Order: sequence, then C-alpha cells, then structure tokens
Amino acid sequence: ETSASPSISKGDHPTLAQRYMALPVRWTGFLAVIVCAGLPSSMGGRDWMTAKTAQRPPVRQGSGMCLPRLPLRNRAGMRRILTRRGLRAAADTQALTEREFQLAPGIDRNAVAKDASRFRVFSYNVLADGPKYALSDYHGYSPIENRRWKSRYPRILKEIRHYDPDIVCLQEITRPMFQNSFYKDLQKAYTGLYAAKTDRKSKYQTSAMFVRTRRFKVINGSLISFARMSEDYFRSLGAHEGSFNDLDLMARMGAQDDKALIALLEDRGTQQRMVAVSTHLYWNPKEPHVKVLQAYLLSKALDEFIQRNNLDPEIPLVVAGDFNSLPNKTEPDIYDPVIPPAGLPSGAYAGLTTGCLDTKHPDHPKQRTMAECVGDLKFAFELTSAYAHVFGTEPLITTKTDKFSGTLDYIFVRNTKVASALGMPFDKDSVEGFGPIPNAVFPSDHIAIVSDLILP
Repeated sequence: ETSASPSISKGDHPTLAQRYMALPVRWTGFLAVIVCAGLPSSMGGRDWMTAKTAQRPPVRQGSGMCLPRLPLRNRAGMRRILTRRGLRAAADTQALTEREFQLAPGIDRNAVAKDASRFRVFSYNVLADGPKYALSDYHGYSPIENRRWKSRYPRILKEIRHYDPDIVCLQEITRPMFQNSFYKDLQKAYTGLYAAKTDRKSKYQTSAMFVRTRRFKVINGSLISFARMSEDYFRSLGAHEGSFNDLDLMARMGAQDDKALIALLEDRGTQQRMVAVSTHLYWNPKEPHVKVLQAYLLSKALDEFIQRNNLDPEIPLVVAGDFNSLPNKTEPDIYDPVIPPAGLPSGAYAGLTTGCLDTKHPDHPKQRTMAECVGDLKFAFELTSAYAHVFGTEPLITTKTDKFSGTLDYIFVRNTKVASALGMPFDKDSVEGFGPIPNAVFPSDHIAIVSDLILP
C-alpha cells in the first residue's frame, strides 16, 4: 500500500480548484474519493482526497442519455435488460443488437428478483483518451472520428446508465476523463474513487470506481502500487543481496506503475460489508511473470487490508478489471512455443483461480527469468470467475484489435453468490464477423462485462 504524501494546498491546483468552484479540497496521497451524496469528509484513512461539489446539471438529449430499458421475459419468466436494436453499425463490424443476462446454474429466478442482497458489478477498460492511447497509431485501423473522446464517451456513458450497476470498475482512466466526464455525469448517484498517479513514472492512466451511494457506504479504501509493494516483497526475500537475475526481476517489477484500487463497502440495507477492487495488470505479453507477481501481490495486499481493518477473514470479495492474462492458451506462439494438449492457463489466471502457482508453471518468474528468490506462490485467496461460473467457460474474447483478440477482463468473486452474467455481443461459439474495435458501435478496444451477485 502506498503511504500518504503531504497535503497540498488548493493554491497549488488553481485549475482544479476553479473546476470545483473553489470549495474546500483536501489532498492526501494517491487515492482520490469524490463526495457525491453525503459521504463524510473524514474517511478514517489517510489515502483520500475529498471535494464537495455542486449538483450535476440536467443531461440534454443526445449528450449521453441512457438507452430505454426493455423489460422482457423469457420462458422462465426472468426479467432481462437488452440494448436497443438497430444501433448504427460500422461497415466492417456486426452491430450490437442485444446482450442478454444468463442465470447461473442452480439460481432460482424468482428468488433472485426478490433478493435484497443482489447487486450488479460492471467492469470496463474504456481505452484511455489521448495520443498515447486511443489516438495512437496502434489503433490506426479505426477511423479517427470513432476514436475521439467526444464520440466515444457518450456511448460509454449510455452503457453504464443502461445496465444501471451498483459498482462500476473502470480501467484506463486519466485524470481529465475522471474529473471532466465520468465524475461530472455520475456524481448525482455515485461516489467516485480515483487512483490518481502522481509519481514521476506515471503513465497517466489508471483505475477508477463508482459506487452507488444509496446502496453502499464507502467505509475505507486503499491504493496499491505494485511497484512499491514489490520493493518490500523482494527485500523480504533477500533479492537485493541476491544474484543478477534476482536484481533484474526486482528492477522489472519496480519499473511498472500498475495499481489496484481497493474499497471497503457496507450495504446500507443489510449492513453486510464487502471489499471491492478495480485493477489493471501489466500489459506486455513478453513478461507474463510480471503479471503473475502483480496478481500475487494483489492477493497479498487484499489480505493485509482485511487484517489491518480488523475485518472478517471470510468477508466477500469482488475483484474486477483488466488482468491482461488469457484464461487458457491453446495455440503456440512466440511467447509459448510449446502448449500442453489441455492448453496453458496464464500464470496470473491460474494463481488467482486456484490459489497457488508452483515454480514449474511456464509463467513463473523462475521459468521466465531464472530468478532464484521466488519460490512456489501461495495466493491469499482462491477466487471464482463470474463468467466461467455462469457460462461454464470464459468468453471467447473481451478485447479485439487488428493485432490481437482474446479474453483479458474478469469479475472474480469470493464468498459471493453469482446470480447471472451479461452475454457477449457475438455467438458463444464464434466471433466471426466481429471486427476490431473501437468502431462506430463499440467505443473501446475492450467489451464491458457485467454480473449480478448476491451477498451472503
């Protein structure tokens, strides 16, 4: 966990102060919490920024209005929310006509509809705005008008409002995107949390979370810097006094500025507490061992967060985000030239879902770097993928560009019942006809994932 940095006065941020109409702002560290509706200014932790703001003005027609809800009933009588038919399609992409929620095995539709403990989680890598991200040559396959923020953001906002989630986990959010777009339009109903990157190595895009204020109270939170946490981890292993391979691994982990946003939430109706996480792991497919260690450190940080806050060791967990890790690789490539007949789960996915990763796994640091300091990795928790639980397998893809397609995004849970998950906008057995995104329909190079969960 990052330590709090010294407070910064409003005078050091005149633009931000003006944006918030010069009302009191307290900056203390990396994690930012924007008060939307009655959140107390004192959070009991040190890693928070709070700001009292005015109400959001009414949204005009055409500036991000939500799609109409279409209450349908299938043969089993389950109420489903579908997206509007007839969305304008890109010439090379099958239009998104509908996405349906599917019940998990053993879930009674009537009981779920009446269960007051049911809540919805929405996770989305929205693709950061700017010349290094959406406007870069990497996405040059998509017309520039489909990649501009003024074109993409209204469509992203429509998805959020249409699916009406209680917890929104977003990745690749820059500070302007958070302050000028998401927070501005969601503040009336949600408490916004932003994992601000302010250190020199900042890549200027990070994770955010929005929590429905009338449903959950934000009790406490923390920002986890994998780079900083890895320093303590490697020192505990004696890596700083080890071999060149150990030192090299330590340096590689310290060079990546990826983070996780952790929030302790309390259901206002039942007083049941839970921990929610929005995260984004390292992207590079050449270094899966870095993702393995980040996933391991995330589980370790969650365990420490639970202990530090004197929480029930079995508290429900929801961990959502872009993990940049495939659930199972079946075809050899330049990164994994040999694939077992049953396929090769990525190290990060295997560790998070099984609770351990031994040194023989191809993605283990000892296999990829010859580092001696890291042994078998025992994760603090064994998590369940909401989508794999509902559909029996992960989606075929959650991201598609002209260079890569695959599943990288997940909603993981522990001690939380999975009620349903939102189907993907393509046939369950094929993505034929689904071209690279973003395009005129899909505003990001990732697809939003949504799941209904039930607290115990």
